[in-house]
Amino acid sequence: MSNTIYIYAEQIGREDWRCFALAEDGTGLAGHLSSNEYWARHDMGFDGSTKKHNHYAEHYPDGYELEWVTDPETHFGYMAALALNRARTEEAKP
Repeated sequence: MSNTIYIYAEQIGREDWRCFALAEDGTGLAGHLSSNEYWARHDMGFDGSTKKHNHYAEHYPDGYELEWVTDPETHFGYMAALALNRARTEEAKP
């Protein structure tokens, strides 16, 4: 495992971007609502800011790489992590 964290942001309104950080093992690490793509990158720590890195480092204390996902449906790593996340969710249902 390469300790990759996938960052995905999608525009959901004229001025709203919904952001997610998903670890390659399927663990959801962070979410945020930003006003545009610039702030989405900043708010999720992709531009070097440290806003979310505490959450990331707790999950991957030996280090991690951030990967910005522009098209989740064609991104193999993101889709694999999402499948793991969904499987984990199904297992947790009563």
